[in-house]
Amino acid sequence: MDFPLRRTALKEATADAHAALDSLVGSFRTLDDYKCYLAGIAAFRMPVEAWLSEAELPLDLKDYEPHRVHAELEADLSDLNTRPPTDQPAFTPPEGDGIVGLLYVLEGSALGARLLAKRAEALGLSADFGARHLFSQARNFSSWRALTEHMENVRVYDNRAAARWANTAFDYARSAFESALNAERSIRGSHQL
Repeated sequence: MDFPLRRTALKEATADAHAALDSLVGSFRTLDDYKCYLAGIAAFRMPVEAWLSEAELPLDLKDYEPHRVHAELEADLSDLNTRPPTDQPAFTPPEGDGIVGLLYVLEGSALGARLLAKRAEALGLSADFGARHLFSQARNFSSWRALTEHMENVRVYDNRAAARWANTAFDYARSAFESALNAERSIRGSHQL
């Protein structure tokens, strides 16, 4: 299957950063593992979505609305009495016309959400408790399709800037998950003392 040129270029340009993030997300086998994942994804998505709500999308994307899961994440965190790490800095994108790269990362997470939702379900979580954000993403594949169709038609598009923005998003997510893992290790260490 041939993918559109911009999508292919972004996939290639972000392969290493994407793989590094995937290795951190891994698979959660226990509820504690899931809570760590939840803290990490919240530390990533919530600041990025807050930034995005203030950002102006290119005119070519005027009829496209990014899928947000901020409210679902807040409910999931509350359900499981979990908080994201507090040491995550605010999201700051790089220079240039690359916002499509950021959207590529956010909307692309819906692809992995399908698998993660099944894993969460095996832990007793659902679209109504603890895993709302995953089920919301897994059910909303239309946002990914809409973005990938639109991104090929954005007139002001810079491949390098889009790759920088996408890699920045992956790096920011990796940092959020590392913070969550470090916080979890610290908590487990203090319980063992």
